[in-house]
Parts: sequence; structure tokens; C-alpha cells
Amino acid sequence: MRAAEHEEEVASGAICPMPDCGVLVVAFRVSFVVRSGHVGFWEFACARCGMEFVVPEGELVFQSVPRSWLMAEVQVA
Repeated sequence: MRAAEHEEEVASGAICPMPDCGVLVVAFRVSFVVRSGHVGFWEFACARCGMEFVVPEGELVFQSVPRSWLMAEVQVA
């Protein structure tokens, strides 16, 4: 993805509901979809256990965090 596309994305997070997993899972969406108020549910896929699950917007751990802010301290080794 180009840098401009990353700036247009926002992240939301949820906790994996699989027993004994509980990993924080992050999903990204294009910001105009979030601003338009038509999100409703977010789809997640846990990288640890592979569970795919859906979370209503009101039950997210966090939402609408700009990708550039979330990834600002991530460094590639």
C-alpha cells in the first residue's frame, strides 16, 4: 500500500473471544466508511488462534484510530 492509502485507514480493536486466547486483534477500514456511520459491525481474524469473529461497533476496545498513529512506533527488524 502507498503511504497515502495508510493515512486514509483507521483501526479498531477487539479481544479474541476464543477461550484461552484473548489476544487483542486489530482490523483496518477506510476512514470514509467509518465517518459515514455505516460500519455497524467489524470483522476480525485472530493471528494467534485463527478464529474469525464479528464485533458490534459499540463493543470494540478502541475504534477510529488512524493507522499512521497506531503504527508510528512499529519498526521492522
